[in-house]
Amino acid sequence: QKPDGYDDIPEDIPDPDAAKPDDWDDEDDGEWEPPMIDNPDYKGPWKAKRIANPDYKGPWVHPMIPNPDYVYDEKMHSVCTDGCTHIGFELWQVKTGTLFDDIIVTDSLEEAQKFAEETFFKKKDDEADMLDEKKEAEREEQRKAAAVDDHDDEEDYMDEMMDEF
Repeated sequence: QKPDGYDDIPEDIPDPDAAKPDDWDDEDDGEWEPPMIDNPDYKGPWKAKRIANPDYKGPWVHPMIPNPDYVYDEKMHSVCTDGCTHIGFELWQVKTGTLFDDIIVTDSLEEAQKFAEETFFKKKDDEADMLDEKKEAEREEQRKAAAVDDHDDEEDYMDEMMDEF
């Protein structure tokens, strides 16, 4: 069992033999603190005493038991025997609105680049513009809603609107 007060013993203590230098100025240099030294009473983190076990044989190793029914299957990882025609994605999204299109599965960099030029690069600028327009419309709606909320009642709001004309 851990002795009482064991955790209260600090690892380092102020050096009892250290003295404040004669040229130390508390206003300019701050409050003087003596250098820290290792605490001779600190014995490291506490560890429980261990009792020797003469029967210990080392860490347990899972025995390998032969399976007479096992037969290695060369086509174990071949999902599509006649070529794959579909692909599936399992996705977890925090925000909605992620779209996927123009998917290609290939091992040819040239083919992938050509496909990207024919599909992605033709659409990306237009899609970015559409997104910017949508965000601007949302900001405008928020501004209008905030302007309406700023008015206590409709009569004051209407009076202010009429004053602007």
